[in-house]
Amino acid sequence: MHLNGPPSQTIRARRSVRNYSPEDISPDLLQQLGEACADTTRSPFGETASFQIIEKPFKRGEPVKLGNYGLQRNPRYFFVGTISESPTALLGYGYLLEHLVLRATELGLGTCWMGYFNPEFFPEVTGDGLTPAIAIVGMKEKTRIGEKIMRAAIKADKRKDWSSLFFDGDFNHPLSDPGEYENPLEMLRLGPSSGNTQCWRIVREPGNVFHFHMRIVKKKYHAAGMHHVDIGIAMAHFELAAREAGLDGEWRVEDPRLALPDVTEYRVSWFPV
Repeated sequence: MHLNGPPSQTIRARRSVRNYSPEDISPDLLQQLGEACADTTRSPFGETASFQIIEKPFKRGEPVKLGNYGLQRNPRYFFVGTISESPTALLGYGYLLEHLVLRATELGLGTCWMGYFNPEFFPEVTGDGLTPAIAIVGMKEKTRIGEKIMRAAIKADKRKDWSSLFFDGDFNHPLSDPGEYENPLEMLRLGPSSGNTQCWRIVREPGNVFHFHMRIVKKKYHAAGMHHVDIGIAMAHFELAAREAGLDGEWRVEDPRLALPDVTEYRVSWFPV
C-alpha cells in the first residue's frame, strides 16, 4: 500500500487523536480505507496479513475505555488485522498498520494506536495469526482538556534528540553527518511509539547500512511485544521517506554483532540496493 502524496508531509501531520466526533465516516472514505486494507497483505519479511475496518456499535457520546492506555471518546471505527506468526511478525505488523494509519491521516481522519485492548470487542477477527495492536480511526473532534493533560503527562509531542537515537559505526559515536538519509531518520524520529518511549536506536555503518536496535525502555511494553511493533513503525517511516528521496533499499535480519548498551537488542537492518 502506497500513499498518494509526499510521505514526509503526512508523517509530520500525523498525531494521536483520542476525541472523535460521532459523525459517520463517509462511504467514499470508508471505501478508500477498505481499498488500503485490501492492499496491505504482506510484510517486508514475507508474513501474510489481513486488515479490515470494523465499525463497533458503541453508544455515541459516552467515553469508552477500550484498554488501559488513556480514555478515548466516541471510538467507533477501527483498523484491526492479523499476521502470520514468525520471529519478525510483530515488526511486520507495526510496519503494515502504520501504513494504514498514515493513509487515514492523508485522508484527513484522526487515528490512535492501541497496544492494550480487549480482543473480545472484535469477534469478527477469527482464524490463526497475531493481533498485537489495533488503531482507532475516525472523524476528529476538538481536543478536550483531558486529552491535553494526558498528552502533557506522556510528553506526546516531545521527541528525543538525534544524539540519543542515531549513531555512527558503534554506540559510542552519535551520528553527526547523515547525508542524504537526514530526512528518513528525522521521519523515523517523529514516529509514534508505545507510551512515547521511542525505543529505537539506529547505527549507521559504511555504505549507508542502517542497523535498527530496540532499547527496552519499559519491561511491560517489551513483554507485550509493543516495543517490537514500535520498531516496525520506525521501519515504515524510514522506508517511506527514503523512497520519497529516491533511496531504494531492502530489509534484512543480519545482526552486525556490535557491542550493545544494556537492555538493547538488535532487530533488523536496511541495506541500500
